[in-house]
Amino acid sequence: MPRTFAAVYLRRMRTLIIGVAIGILGAGLWARAQVQPNAPRGGPSVEPPPQIISGADFGFRVDSVAADGTVSGRIVVHQNGKWVEVRLTGGVRRLDAR
Repeated sequence: MPRTFAAVYLRRMRTLIIGVAIGILGAGLWARAQVQPNAPRGGPSVEPPPQIISGADFGFRVDSVAADGTVSGRIVVHQNGKWVEVRLTGGVRRLDAR
C-alpha cells in the first residue's frame, strides 16, 4: 500500500516532536542534578552553639563573621556556670583643664 505525502509528513513531525520533548526532559533532569541543595529538607534545623572567645571569666560571643573577616558579637561574662551578656553603661564627663 503506497504511503501518501501527508502520512509520511505527519509521521516525521510526530517523531521530531517526541525527540525534542525527550531532549528537553533529559536536559532538565541533567541540570537539576547539577544543583547543590541549599538546605536539607525535613527535620528541624539545628544551630551550632555560639562560639565564645574567652579568658577565665570574660569573653566575646561571636554572632557573625563578615565576608571581609570582620567579627561582630557581644561581650559576655562567666557567672554561675553560664555566659551572661554584659550591658555596658557609660556617660560623658567633663574634663577640666586645671
